[in-house]
Formats: sequence, structure tokens, C-alpha cells
Amino acid sequence: MTTLTCTDNNQYPLAEESQGQQTLDAGPANVSLEVEGEAFLRITFRPGSRITGADGIRVREQLLALTGGTGCVVLLQVTGVDYVSREAVRVFSEAVTVKAFAFLGRTPMDRVIAHGRRGLPLPLCPSRYFTDESEALAWLNTISSVGND
Repeated sequence: MTTLTCTDNNQYPLAEESQGQQTLDAGPANVSLEVEGEAFLRITFRPGSRITGADGIRVREQLLALTGGTGCVVLLQVTGVDYVSREAVRVFSEAVTVKAFAFLGRTPMDRVIAHGRRGLPLPLCPSRYFTDESEALAWLNTISSVGND
């Protein structure tokens, strides 16, 4: 099994690749991160969780380790999250290797969380909110293919 060592000196085992996907087996309990394909990651916030700045930093480190610092598009699932801290929003907004964020949610509260920058700068990349996963994936595919021309 491959492990990922982050700057906090913690090691996170990575599942072996199966059907083209890698999943982070350990790491922040509030967040999971999956490699869905080349230059495409899925970040899922656990429903009912409170996302902190520390969660954001761990995800950033894992994202950098998994992508080798190259650009990627991200599907960020926020469905049912209770709270995202201002620091976590800042960390995600400053992600320089992310080419696009597609926020995926279902409820009005999910939309508020997805757009809840609260005076913080806009992300450095295109970002949109979706309630339909297939629409979000189609949009990310369009962004990803534009960058590969």
C-alpha cells in the first residue's frame, strides 16, 4: 500500500488503484478525497460535519501530493455540511493548482455554504454551484478540455 506523508508528518495510506480510482483511506474525518481520473478530484465533506481550517490545510496537502502540483478540476460535495470555517474557505479559495471548483449540494443551506466567502477573495479559478452531479461533471469536463487544447 502506498502512503502519503504530509507536512504535518502524518502518513495517510492510499488505497491501491481499482477501476481507475484512488481513495484516501485515512485523513481528516470530516473530508474524503478521491482521484476520479487524470486531473480530476472529488472532495466530499461529510454530512453534518464542521469543516475547519485544519481540514482545509490537510486537503490542500493531500491534493498537492496526489496531483504532484499539477492542475486539476475539483468536484466539491457540500451536501448536508453544518459549517465551514472562514479559515477553511480561505484555504480553498487560495488553491493555486485547482483549475475549477464545481460545488455540489442539494439544499438552500448547501448553496449558502458553497457561496459563503464572507468577505474573502474569490477563488483563483472558475467556480459554480450545482444541484445535479451530471451537470457539474459536464461543466468540469468542459473546463478541463479547454485547458488541454
